Amino acid sequence: MYELDLIPASYKERLKIKRWCHQFALVLAGLLIVVFSLKFAILNKTTVLNSKIAVLQRDKQTSIEQQQKYDALVSQETKLRNQLEILNGLRGGPSAKQILLAVDRVMQNDIWFTQWSFIRAGEITQVQPATVQTGYFIIIPQETNASPNQQAWKLDTHMEISGQALDHSSLSGFISNLIKQPEINDVKVINTSLRSYTSSQVVEFKLVVIINNQFKDEHV
Repeated sequence: MYELDLIPASYKERLKIKRWCHQFALVLAGLLIVVFSLKFAILNKTTVLNSKIAVLQRDKQTSIEQQQKYDALVSQETKLRNQLEILNGLRGGPSAKQILLAVDRVMQNDIWFTQWSFIRAGEITQVQPATVQTGYFIIIPQETNASPNQQAWKLDTHMEISGQALDHSSLSGFISNLIKQPEINDVKVINTSLRSYTSSQVVEFKLVVIINNQFKDEHV
């Protein structure tokens, strides 16, 4: 016996299309949910990263400011150390009379002084670039196109002596004996040259005698 299908084919087709539409709507809704979820997650992650970037930028700026403050403090410390060294030089050391006695102890008949100056530390003077190499000056920075002479703090109490010696051996002996004196810290030869006279020849010299600022007279 045959069963008769009384449902029209067109109706069945409409039901099939309706089911497809319903399934498509469900799939689309699912996709939209996934897309919005991803978008929310990305926006949230972006916000977090932006916050971290802002913090890092603030930290970087703080680090730069701290480095600048540190550099300024180091520069200030260097200046204060130089000033302290100068002040320590001003406070101690032998008197001019003691220095004269020290020189007199080693003075020889074959040595003559033509110029002699005694200078305490802490004074400002003009120096030639070559003189700077002697090591008893603190150079003051000069402006562009300034004079070839430079201003400098005298770092050590010292004497500047110009004179003549009978020969180089006499000058060498005088310097060696002078360095041995407790009032003297060092002797630096700035320059020497030969000077001829009618019947003789002498050695002209210029010395810097650095005073021992730690010297204490035992008789005081």
